[in-house]
Amino acid sequence: MATYTSLTTEQKEIVEAFERDFRGWINGLATMLIQARALDAHYDAGGGPGSIVATLDNGEAIPNTSGIAGAQALTQNTDFAALVSGLNAFLATYDTLATRQRIAQAAGPTAGL
Repeated sequence: MATYTSLTTEQKEIVEAFERDFRGWINGLATMLIQARALDAHYDAGGGPGSIVATLDNGEAIPNTSGIAGAQALTQNTDFAALVSGLNAFLATYDTLATRQRIAQAAGPTAGL
């Protein structure tokens, strides 16, 4: 095993280049977590989108009103439900105290802001 100080200059440069990119990605992850929390809270709010979408017939299409070119309608009980489930799984996996602490350690206390 080696220590960081024992690495060659070339090895340090390789690690440092990755480390800079990795910390930038972690900052992006923190931003995504903030956005995911907000989306989840909005979806679950009383009288919010979640309760309204739940009243739609199975197979009902929710049209693309986002303005995102090429995006298509989402079927209420399959596409939309699967994506919301993915949002919840993402939050359950990554929005933990331990992960947020590691993100702050890697990207600073204002990561994602």
